[in-house]
This record gives sequence, structure tokens and C-alpha cells, in this order.
Amino acid sequence: MNNFILDIESELVSFDLPQAGLKQVLDTLILSNAKRIRPKLAYLFIKSNNEDISTEQKKLIAAGEVLHTASLIHDDIVDASELRRGVPTINVLYDSKLAVLAGDFLASYGMKKIISINNMEIINIFQAAFEKMCRAEIFQYFSRGAIPSMNEYIKKSSDKTAALFAAILQGCAILSANIDTETSYNLGISYGIAFQIKNDLDAFINTPQRDKKNGTYTAPDIYYSQLNNFNSAIEKTYTLIDNMQGETLKIINNFPDNNYKEQLIKLIEESLCKTISR
Repeated sequence: MNNFILDIESELVSFDLPQAGLKQVLDTLILSNAKRIRPKLAYLFIKSNNEDISTEQKKLIAAGEVLHTASLIHDDIVDASELRRGVPTINVLYDSKLAVLAGDFLASYGMKKIISINNMEIINIFQAAFEKMCRAEIFQYFSRGAIPSMNEYIKKSSDKTAALFAAILQGCAILSANIDTETSYNLGISYGIAFQIKNDLDAFINTPQRDKKNGTYTAPDIYYSQLNNFNSAIEKTYTLIDNMQGETLKIINNFPDNNYKEQLIKLIEESLCKTISR
């Protein structure tokens, strides 16, 4: 898998910009300390279904990672974040105006890769996913300061995070010989929601005031508002993650038994495991 990830990273920074300084900043952001959870998930998903990864699938997976990075740049602007993956954000190094343009540029670069695959069904899937991501951010903006219902939070997590997971896996399935597209979509949604809840819980445990400064409330905040107990809110959130993880593993249990399936299960379990608080 290491060679696959290196190939994906090469694809990620293959764009050209005449502004060498900005190009270097974007390359650093893209390549520094990234988990690459989406490419790893897609790789193991395809291989666990006893298929090899095609050039078009590799291009699609890279495009998904580019779109994810574009969304992170826009998130940093909205949240006025100063660091991303341990390096200064573009809005700090330059300003928010250029950061908007840089995020838009990467989004267009990612969609260009999708369009080059020349499959209208895949184009529509990614367009719909990116629209959901934008709608979720808009909902979050207009909901600042209000604690959402759990259903609202799950819906936002599905649109903001899980939709892109699902689009990548579904696109890979469409480009495959035998992988079921509904299964791939369900896997992306269930795992993507669990992944977002886990990220939100990590922030709640380690930097409890970070999202509150922006008026954003997540699953542990919802539980805290009900229970008025920090540790109880954490445990309730872990139960929610465990339930979503269980739904994800149910889907994977139907895959062929092989080493890649075992690695896929391990990736999911390790990415959702309990965090030791600081």
C-alpha cells in the first residue's frame, strides 16, 4: 500500500502554478502529516473485493483527496485556524482572500480529474457530494451558537464528511468489474459519519473550547448539554461511535475472506479507537 499512497501523493501535487511560493505552500499543506484515510480505505476496499486498482480508480481516489484538501482550506478560513497538519494555514501565511482562491483552485483541479475519467455517473456523484459538503458548511454557519439535535448533527456529519467517503468508494465501484455500488455507498456513509464523530470527540477531549469559540457544537456537546457531566458525555459519544463502527463492520463482513479484508477492518478499528486524553 505504501507505493500506492506515494503514487496518489504524486498525483495530488501534479498541478502547475506560476506563483512558486503559493505552489510550495500548497504542496506542503497537501503532503504534510496527512492521514490519507480516504486513499487507504479505497485501496483496501478494492483489494478486499479481489480486484486490482486501475489507473482510472487511482485518478478518482487522488481527485477525492484533492477535494478534501480544498474543503480543509475553506474550513480554516471559516474557523480562522492558524495551523493545519502542523503547518501555518494559507489564511495566516497570506490572507483569507488568497486562501479562498487557493481552495477554489484545488476544487477545480479535483473536479478536472473527475471529469477526465469521462463517466457522467461519477461526475454527478462527485458534484452531488461537493454540493452536500457546501450545504453542510452553510447550515453550520447559520446554526452558530445553537446546540443542534442529534439528528441534525448526524445529517451534517453525513453531508460534510461521509458524502465524500461515499463518492470515492461508489466511484471506484462503478469503475470495477464486480463491486456493488450500493454496498460501497453504505460503507462510505457509515464509516464517514463515525470518522467525523471521532474527530469531534478528540477535539472535545483535547481542545474543549476550540469549536465553542466558533459557536459549533458536536455530539459530545449535545450529550454534555443533556447530562451535565464531561466523562458521561465522552462515554455516550463512544457508544455512538461503536454503533456506527458496528454498522460499518457488518458491511465488510460480507466481503471475501482475505488479508486485505483483515487490513480494512484493522484500519477502521484503529481510526475509531478510544483516545487517551491529555
